[in-house]
Amino acid sequence: MRTGDLAGSGVAASGVEVVPLHVAGPAKVAAEPAKLAAYLRGERIYPTSLELDLTTACTRSCPECPSTTAPVQQTLSRETLDWLLGSLDGQTPGLLLTGGEPTMAPLFPETLALARRRGFVEIAVVTNGGCLDEAHVLQALLAHASTIRLSLYDWTGPTGMAATAGTLRRITALRDRIDREGSPLRIGVSALTSTGRVARLAELAASVRDAGAHWLYFHPLCRKWGQGAPELDDQDGVLDEIDRIAATASNGFQAGACPERYARYEPSFAGYHAAHFLLVVGADGCNYLAPEVKYQAAHVIADLTARPADALGAESRLARIRSVRSQEYPARGSRHRGILYSDWIEKALAGGQEGPGRPFMFPFIL
Repeated sequence: MRTGDLAGSGVAASGVEVVPLHVAGPAKVAAEPAKLAAYLRGERIYPTSLELDLTTACTRSCPECPSTTAPVQQTLSRETLDWLLGSLDGQTPGLLLTGGEPTMAPLFPETLALARRRGFVEIAVVTNGGCLDEAHVLQALLAHASTIRLSLYDWTGPTGMAATAGTLRRITALRDRIDREGSPLRIGVSALTSTGRVARLAELAASVRDAGAHWLYFHPLCRKWGQGAPELDDQDGVLDEIDRIAATASNGFQAGACPERYARYEPSFAGYHAAHFLLVVGADGCNYLAPEVKYQAAHVIADLTARPADALGAESRLARIRSVRSQEYPARGSRHRGILYSDWIEKALAGGQEGPGRPFMFPFIL
């Protein structure tokens, strides 16, 4: 079993150091207190995070994926990329590259280097790991990225963990390079949960830990993505098992989840506040309201391909954001992070919230 080098904040009954995972939660939207305070006063703000697709192409074809099921593959142009990162220069500290598979994009290495030059403080990459054997991808990640999050979404297939053996081997090879070269890059893994998967979560955690990942984040499986109205699958028993796994994690490896994504309460908001803090841009150059409605034409709130002078402040965009209320929002059942942020901010506007308390990992990656 590998050991990490992260400081812990607890000790199990056995005396082994325990490092609780704190990577996601509604209060993460308060990572920049001054920015949040300005928004609550009604002032214009720049987003904390840019979630950006470089391409809709992927090495896999997951059911209901809004990127790979699109009729036409799209790739962000270099001109739009340069304009977009330049317009956020020094104002937006977090960049999250998603997709599609971002490491497939010809502009992937260039994008990471450009983002650093443009003042982005934290850079995260969501990947399926299929291109982690390629030298130019590894070099760019080790030189510029803060973290990668590998999506292990097929680990419950007929062949179980054997289906992810290649990804686990790539994690081990990358961890060896990180340790050997002293890179600050951190390896995260995300996995989908449901009641039917509870019995195998511990097996997954052990495999991910032994491969060399630094952290493992669980989040709930949703159905009906293809219908534009995602909702949580049955999650009974999941949080209890995650808590047990997290309590036994040690020596730098972390595991956990965002409890609010599983909680039985209805988020409420009069306006999708999170869109001001999390800027979601697809490979088509369109700004979408939120990650959970990406590539749905009804939720395009701005077309950035024309590189408008005041993209974020356009009244048409602001009006669209204000018009989205939780009661009528078809994706509310997903309990996606933007929904939780919007609920949190709605309560903050009413004077009923405090700051995030314990610092989040990668606070600028919303």
